[in-house]
Amino acid sequence: MSAFEEFGVCPEIIKAVEEDDWLLPTPIQAESIPLILGGGDVCAAAETGSGKTGAFGLPALQVVHETLRAAAQAAATASNHRNQGSRGCILDDGARDLLVCLGDGDRCSCSDPRGWRGVRGTAPVLSGKYMYEVEILSPGLMRVGWGTRLGKFEIGKDENSFGYGGTGKKSWNGRFEDYGVQFGAGDVVGCLLDRSNPERGTVSFAVNGRLLGEAFVLPPALRNSALLPAICGKDFDARCHFARLEFPVEGFAPLAALQACDDARSLADTSACKGATGVLCLILEPTRDLALQTFNCLKKFGKYLEAPAIRVALCCGGDEKEQREEIAKGPHIVVGTLQKVSSYIHRGLLSVKTLKFLILDEADELVKFDALSEILKIKRAATAAGSVSRRVQVSFFSATLHTAEVRQAVEALTERPTWVDLKGKATIPDTVHALICPVLPGEAPFKSASLGRVEPKTDGVHSASATLPPDSQQFASQRVKEIKPHLVVALADAFKMEACLVFCRTNLDCDNLEQFLTACGGGRRFSGKAESGKENPYSCVVLAGMRSQEERNRNLAHFKAGDVRFLICTDVAARGIDIHELPFLIMTTLPDDPDLFFHRVGRLGRADRLGLAICLASASPEQVWFHRCANRGQGCRNTRLLKEGGCTIWYDEPACLKAIEDRIGAPLPRMDPGNFCAPGIVDAFGVLADSGDNIRKRRNVGTSDVGDAATPGPMVYGKVRNDRNLLSTMKHLQEIAGAVGELENLEREIQRQFVTLAARGI
Repeated sequence: MSAFEEFGVCPEIIKAVEEDDWLLPTPIQAESIPLILGGGDVCAAAETGSGKTGAFGLPALQVVHETLRAAAQAAATASNHRNQGSRGCILDDGARDLLVCLGDGDRCSCSDPRGWRGVRGTAPVLSGKYMYEVEILSPGLMRVGWGTRLGKFEIGKDENSFGYGGTGKKSWNGRFEDYGVQFGAGDVVGCLLDRSNPERGTVSFAVNGRLLGEAFVLPPALRNSALLPAICGKDFDARCHFARLEFPVEGFAPLAALQACDDARSLADTSACKGATGVLCLILEPTRDLALQTFNCLKKFGKYLEAPAIRVALCCGGDEKEQREEIAKGPHIVVGTLQKVSSYIHRGLLSVKTLKFLILDEADELVKFDALSEILKIKRAATAAGSVSRRVQVSFFSATLHTAEVRQAVEALTERPTWVDLKGKATIPDTVHALICPVLPGEAPFKSASLGRVEPKTDGVHSASATLPPDSQQFASQRVKEIKPHLVVALADAFKMEACLVFCRTNLDCDNLEQFLTACGGGRRFSGKAESGKENPYSCVVLAGMRSQEERNRNLAHFKAGDVRFLICTDVAARGIDIHELPFLIMTTLPDDPDLFFHRVGRLGRADRLGLAICLASASPEQVWFHRCANRGQGCRNTRLLKEGGCTIWYDEPACLKAIEDRIGAPLPRMDPGNFCAPGIVDAFGVLADSGDNIRKRRNVGTSDVGDAATPGPMVYGKVRNDRNLLSTMKHLQEIAGAVGELENLEREIQRQFVTLAARGI
């Protein structure tokens, strides 16, 4: 049984999340999902990367689906679908093992005696009392029963199917128990499903008209799932009776007579779902990128929900014509930015009269800049006279909910909310190594392929360092600007970074770093996935506010697909972005807000994957742009300080680092800027002696260093910690390392001898 099933999550959603390797719920999901399903307002805070999207997305999908199904069943009954005839039932050619042969819609056979092969029927039963019969025509083994669309063809081996076998055993979820009698060739087995009571569905069987009693009570997780007829066997031949029953049972109708109000196929077609003009759930996000990410998650989580299927629409910057067309179709869930959603509501394009859920994701960012008044307008519109909803269930989710703006919003929008605060003291995920790499304004102490070959373009606040007095504050500031890009390249080479997220302070810094990395890689800018040619070891794309939405989406997709190695971004553009298995992160400048530091580090360590975050921290203040001019920096060259009427400030990174460490409550480990070593944590070039203390630290024995990931054994950033397959592979590699080395030496010697003999003409 899945751990999500304990919270009442339906099997269709569980299957979708398990395909994404969600085997266990995170703490925020374990706390929030039952509360939201229970109907109360929820305010939840948890660290970045803890699975907050799933915490509100899964229950929202389930409640919306249950609401739609109830409305569809009522509409099907009210429209007198019972008088419109049944769609009947046959064996489904699209739901069978390839070795199973079908004939005439009710005959099936398989001559394979080695494995269990199965097939399902086409009639999905949601309610009522129905039965069908299976006539056994050969002496092979058979199992008959019911299963969902998500069940295995070998029925009775998972939690989504119920079987009764010829050996006199009933089976569910791989558990076999004695039941009834044995049956074989010449027998007729009846399969009965009673779903007349929504709270207690049952499965029972009969052999040659003899009722064998109740075999199964449907588990709560399957009460809303349609069940289809299903049979399987080894070397079998059988005929199904869906319409004309040889041994009918009083009160049970033949499956071929399945009524529309009991048939999941009819519910998917009913006008109750097609004609909806309002939404049941509205999810607000602070940025377009986050809205798109949440939209994609909901589509993925709800892909197996059917009868009826859930329609999800996206409302954010981009193609408004396409978005308006999706809204016109009647979406059930809308994900969007506050500005765009408010615009559609005020223009009458989007109705919220049927709204049941209002979810604020990244709420601390969403309620800034006096946005609360707009959110209140949406809620008032949803509960106004003439609306279907008299109450809207509100949920707040964020990495922090303790700012004054958020508390004011909670008081205004919610009714007796339940607080789920798993954030507590600001911490770095225990799957992340977070290190400080000091940047000194003197000569670069490290080796880099770019030093002396490519000079980085800086932001233009100062002239080149060679023209500045060596003992001046401006010289130190400019040297830091010149050293940091070289340091990024050196770190990428030292740790052989295949994928790295790089944070810069401004859009201009992003553009300059992109230009520098491109030059270091040969000067060819990334323009799409290449099937041939030399790979740029520093290939990069930018995710920043000054790029178009189309380019940002394209760049993020390229990075996630592994087409480029570096994604350069700003804090606003990358807030909440989820990148699977991200191994490395570099901050070229520490943020002045400690919360942003934790948001950045939260890009790593997700889904129990190990990550390394390296922060380039200047040992002296740096003069940077801080535009307050009318054109917001476009063409501005006023390098005077802000207090002097200019557009620059002295950015004090040492003070920023102190604020972050004060928030954590402990100093962050330092990395040697010359050899990139941090004792007991990383040793890029193997220059540290493996003392007993260092070995113990790397195995996390008796260490409590901040940001020191708890990873006994070998560490591979981007992979699951304590991965047994990885540990086994590493052990095997260590065992064969000596033999491989000998083979390498032998191959080198053979090649040397071959070239020597070839040169002699032999």
